[in-house]
Amino acid sequence: MSVPPGARRAARVGRIEFVNCFPLYCHFVAELERLGYEAEIVEGTPAELNRLLIDGEIDIALPSSIEYARHADTLALLPGISISSFGAVDSIQLFTQIPRAQLESIALTEKSATSVCLLKVLCREWGIAPSYGARQGPLAQALANFGGLLLIGDEALHILRAGVYPHSYDLGEEWRLVTGLPMVYAVCAVRREFLDERGDEARAVEAALVASRDRCAAHPLETAAAAAQLYDFSAAYLDHYFDQLKYGFPAEYRRGLAELYRRARAIGELDVAPSLEIDPGTASL
Repeated sequence: MSVPPGARRAARVGRIEFVNCFPLYCHFVAELERLGYEAEIVEGTPAELNRLLIDGEIDIALPSSIEYARHADTLALLPGISISSFGAVDSIQLFTQIPRAQLESIALTEKSATSVCLLKVLCREWGIAPSYGARQGPLAQALANFGGLLLIGDEALHILRAGVYPHSYDLGEEWRLVTGLPMVYAVCAVRREFLDERGDEARAVEAALVASRDRCAAHPLETAAAAAQLYDFSAAYLDHYFDQLKYGFPAEYRRGLAELYRRARAIGELDVAPSLEIDPGTASL
């Protein structure tokens, strides 16, 4: 693959700041340079990166799967990557002070769109209709004002370990129990104009993410130990956590995502469900 012209800026690639993305980015820069490209890495929460991608301030990211659906007219899938699970994920939790059947109010994380949509889908399946509010202030305030709290990412992992709430519901496992399908939390997407103008570079970014993922999967203990140096979790815990996460996007996972879109439309969270057929122009892997 040829090196892009020196006058062309590097691709702006979003990186979710949570530990769950570590395997995708551990070797990403080295793999991308091996292909003859560079990238500007922009870190943020899923919600922050969703906005930057939609606004055109970054070119490629792993947006929340529901936000991809809402903006599929401007975004295209890079089909080699997702952040998914088949069952428990640990880092997307509904914490409650009372059994969920008695819930009347839930505070929602501001950091993720997919987890909020998934929670609302599951609440319908559970036969409850709580009110929702934005989580504001410290944890103690949410504990005082709401019967439940939806958290994601590293914060959810820490609260789960601390046992602050008497009840917790892993949304990945709850989705599996309801549907029997995997849950896709984020997809890999590129702005369509970037793909049209610099398709070779977009595919190189995807290939570098896949290569980092595969190198980490081949050395799980070393990967967990490296991540433990950067995040406040033990290597043993991270080895278990990374094993639960799935970073590919095979047909079974696309079926799980299509089912989420169907149920999201049924509750008014999505107007149109985009096709998940792989575009030949992006199917480089």
